[in-house]
Amino acid sequence: MTTRFKARTSTPVLLCVAAGLALSACGNGRMVRGYVFDKQLADAIQPGVDNRQSVESTLGTPTVRAAFDENRWYYVSTTVRVRPVFWPDPKEHRVMAVAFNDKGVVTDVENFDLSHMRSVDPVGDKTPTRGRDLNFFQQIFGNVGRFSGSAPVGSGPTRGPNG
Repeated sequence: MTTRFKARTSTPVLLCVAAGLALSACGNGRMVRGYVFDKQLADAIQPGVDNRQSVESTLGTPTVRAAFDENRWYYVSTTVRVRPVFWPDPKEHRVMAVAFNDKGVVTDVENFDLSHMRSVDPVGDKTPTRGRDLNFFQQIFGNVGRFSGSAPVGSGPTRGPNG
């Protein structure tokens, strides 16, 4: 009689756990990628007042330093909505660009948001190559029977001119 009682109470519990796991897979989540902005700290950077050291001590290491201009730092943050099976969907985007002069003093602070973000679609074309297009079986079995199994040229009794 006790085994029936355990079976009756454990079945609804297992069903509830399974339903909870199934529904949690369908939920949306938010994720911050890159720099986590503190609005007060980011807004505290003043041109003509701060320098590289004060910016780095206030905001931390930049997300990206400009490739061709060592006097430009970028702090990048993107908040995305993560849904199962779909690509992440950006909801908030902020880029703070800090420019320095040659002495390391801040000359300009620019802020960019989601409206400045551009979508870049890569070209899906193929690079043309020389040769033949081989199917799966030609790639696997293409060399079967190509080699006769004889010794390499110049290894027999009649050697070549250099050997």
